[in-house]
Amino acid sequence: MTMRHMPSMILLVMALWVSTLLPAMAETSDVLAVVDGQEITTADIESRIKGQLLKINNQLYALKKQAVEALIAEQLLSQEATKRGLTRQQLLQQEVVSKINAVGDGEIEQFYKANKARMANKTLEELKDRIAQHLQDVQRQQHQQTFVGELRKAASIRMLMQPPIVEVAIDGAPIRGSENAPVTLVEFSDFQCPYCGRVQPTLLKVMETYPDQVKLIYKDFPLPQLHPQAPKAAEAARCAGEQDNYWDYHDAIFEDAKDLTPDKLKRYAADLKLDTAAFDTCLDSGKYAAAVRQDMAQGAQLGLNSTPSFFINGRFLSGAQPFSAFQALIDEVLASP
Repeated sequence: MTMRHMPSMILLVMALWVSTLLPAMAETSDVLAVVDGQEITTADIESRIKGQLLKINNQLYALKKQAVEALIAEQLLSQEATKRGLTRQQLLQQEVVSKINAVGDGEIEQFYKANKARMANKTLEELKDRIAQHLQDVQRQQHQQTFVGELRKAASIRMLMQPPIVEVAIDGAPIRGSENAPVTLVEFSDFQCPYCGRVQPTLLKVMETYPDQVKLIYKDFPLPQLHPQAPKAAEAARCAGEQDNYWDYHDAIFEDAKDLTPDKLKRYAADLKLDTAAFDTCLDSGKYAAAVRQDMAQGAQLGLNSTPSFFINGRFLSGAQPFSAFQALIDEVLASP
């Protein structure tokens, strides 16, 4: 094991220890320590590390699932090899290795140029053989995944692992998409957060890809210590929602989230042809300040400490992930019984 992997492994070991220790402590005693007569309880500890546990529990699930998937693949390959009277190595030679194409100089040069910033100033000639090997390894992985996928379709497989699920209340929150969609994607976001802005095109692609299967719920989780104008922007979007224009206003903010002064927030309303007098009165009064704080309190209670954060049918996904991450999780949720 390299030193680079040590922190993540230590974290996983700690998470395993905590996840097994906390239930045991709860069974024996909720009191973990007493300081001059003041008790420290399991609940005190859980509240302190809730955010870390949220992420670590999902990392643990992903790690276990990856291991299960690897064992499933091994079993399927062994079974298929036995059916054909081959060793597993012979089977892979037939179905995977034989399909790997030679890597041309053009592919190697294209890869080098695309990744030159990560090449530590080494020349194409110095790295040519390593790049060729890498590209062949990628081909091998792709062919093997395709072959294992075909074997999976013909096999009877029941996944009994249950992912960690978090209950997220969504009453009254803005909804984009069909209210009857089977998948609920809850986003906790901050209008001034650059990563929140960066993920918006991805979320639109999700909605375009799953028009009847996914609904998007927006929850305000501004981080005022970093983005002092974000809470007022959240109020402004709710004021626009009074005129059935929440999502257009939401999109307008994320298209230009710099310097979100009250005047600029009012200008968005005018650009969208809203009733500006009603909007201005709503914004100036702070009508929705308490509602925004309620969303913030909910996010804190769930253990969130960064944006954007997502829950897909209660399954946690952290950060501005690529479309493939959302797609994989949504497809898994849709395929579950």
